[in-house]
Amino acid sequence: RLITSFALAGLFTLGTTSAMAAPTERSAEQFAETHFESIVLDHIEGDDPSNYHLTESRTISFGPLHEVMMAAQSCYSPDDACTFVSSKEYVSAVLQDGEARNVIGTYEQEPGVFAFSTFGYGDELAVALADVSGTLVHSARENAWFDYDGETLTALTTDAKRLIAGDTITLEMYQKLLVETRSNVQGSAEDALTGGSSDVQTTKPTSYRMLGLALLAGLPLGYLLYRRRWKR
Repeated sequence: RLITSFALAGLFTLGTTSAMAAPTERSAEQFAETHFESIVLDHIEGDDPSNYHLTESRTISFGPLHEVMMAAQSCYSPDDACTFVSSKEYVSAVLQDGEARNVIGTYEQEPGVFAFSTFGYGDELAVALADVSGTLVHSARENAWFDYDGETLTALTTDAKRLIAGDTITLEMYQKLLVETRSNVQGSAEDALTGGSSDVQTTKPTSYRMLGLALLAGLPLGYLLYRRRWKR
């Protein structure tokens, strides 16, 4: 029953993800100008606005649109120079009655086609976006946000401060942190595989097939959670 429910949830999520891809525009700026306000108002009118740190006020505006950058693969190698690449997402603070309340975004769904991505990164990031003067960097695994000035990353959120154990970190130290984190994750995965090997023959082949189908069905759910980040 659990696997069946999981599969149905995955199929429902796939349909929801497809629905969220429309409408689209040819640039991030065009999508923001055309659709951001209507998306927010739809949430205010069709849902409990407090779920999104909003009230029922329809006085909505938006902060600057920021391109979201992420660490390139080079950042995970101690022998390469760490650089940042575009995540293809663009985000803006949602202002209600002039106060930063939440974050909304659009992403490049395919070359030259932008769609709705996010409404719900939270009020902490919304407030912090006003202070971004450099490059907006996101570490998705930890949901950590930084302002990068070319040499130093400044933490914008609590999760970012927790990740680097402080307010700022140099690019060199940030790269070391990423390398160590990946090494630890890979080590944990290898330990889990080794530790679970003794249980392999106790599981029937049919169970493996059902588990595989459930995992495949759940992939859209993981994608939607990463893309939309619905936070209350």
